[in-house]
Amino acid sequence: MSRKSGAHAKRGQKMKKGKKAVLITLIALVSVIALLLIAGGIYVKVMFGRMGDIEQFQGNGSNMSREIEPPDSDFSGVIVDDPVHINDAVDSVNSIEVQGNTKVITNILLVGVETDLGSRDDVTNYSGRSDSMIILSIDKYHKTIKLISLLRDNYVAIPGYGYSKLNAAFTWGGFDLLAQTIEQNYRLKIDQFVAVNFKAFTMAVGAMGGVDIVLTDAEINEFRENNQKVPVKTNEEGLCHLDAEQTLYYSRIRHIGDDWGRTTRQRTVIQALMEKAKTAGIGTLNNVLYEVLPYISTNISEGEILGYVAGAPTYLSYEVSEKMLPERAECIAIDVSGVGQCVGMQDPTQTVLDLHHFIYG
Repeated sequence: MSRKSGAHAKRGQKMKKGKKAVLITLIALVSVIALLLIAGGIYVKVMFGRMGDIEQFQGNGSNMSREIEPPDSDFSGVIVDDPVHINDAVDSVNSIEVQGNTKVITNILLVGVETDLGSRDDVTNYSGRSDSMIILSIDKYHKTIKLISLLRDNYVAIPGYGYSKLNAAFTWGGFDLLAQTIEQNYRLKIDQFVAVNFKAFTMAVGAMGGVDIVLTDAEINEFRENNQKVPVKTNEEGLCHLDAEQTLYYSRIRHIGDDWGRTTRQRTVIQALMEKAKTAGIGTLNNVLYEVLPYISTNISEGEILGYVAGAPTYLSYEVSEKMLPERAECIAIDVSGVGQCVGMQDPTQTVLDLHHFIYG
């Protein structure tokens, strides 16, 4: 055999060895990825199993109380009008095309449910009243997260029930009726929801060591006047470190800034938790999930949840913007017999179009 052919054979052997090494590396890498996916799937399945029962949120109007809680809005600065005119105006949005999820935009309804829990065994003992409703809109193209608070006192058409406050829909028919109501009045189709017992707020904040929020003097006085643990300012801007119970109380203050102020505080808490999550360790986040999941119910599938979990690090870097629906300047105060004071929309068509523009651009 010539030297040339011998050298060629050696190069061939080296190439085979190199390819073999690359192949072994690829197999090892794929194996690790497969193991991680399997482990992730098992983890999600275990966590998914800790969630509350979704059936309690499907609703059954014939078995639910039709009592409506008193309003917590003072309607100062809001025009007063007659409900008959509002009924006609609500019908005007029917010509607007219904919008929904796209390839890059996902809308999820977050429902804060009020209940009194005696122990962890009572986690499914919901009162059925939606104390807060926030649409979480994730835009993967523009890399933004949008939080839209729905005023619970908004006077809307509820399919099969006539007109009433928005939060009555959840009381009477669970998520299904609430989703139909949102679609009819705001022309927005919501397929996914997450119902959160307010107990989950205290669990999450406690597991993350509290949150830092800027409070006004009026908000601090609200704690003092209602025999709550008073937050302490840490700088001149009014930044306070709130523990779990203080955060829950803050998010539910009703007497400052009426319902518009309250929904703003609820979004502030969500953003504060997101900021905490950005710097929290895996162990902390795992503890948070393990503790709060029994207080959460959703119709999102395990596979979809796994996708959201995988995208969480990216979503936390997104810019966050917020909106109230309707805004105060867009509102009309109305007094409805048997329901009480409600909020109507001066121009429902324009309000709905503005909402769609805010979400979809």
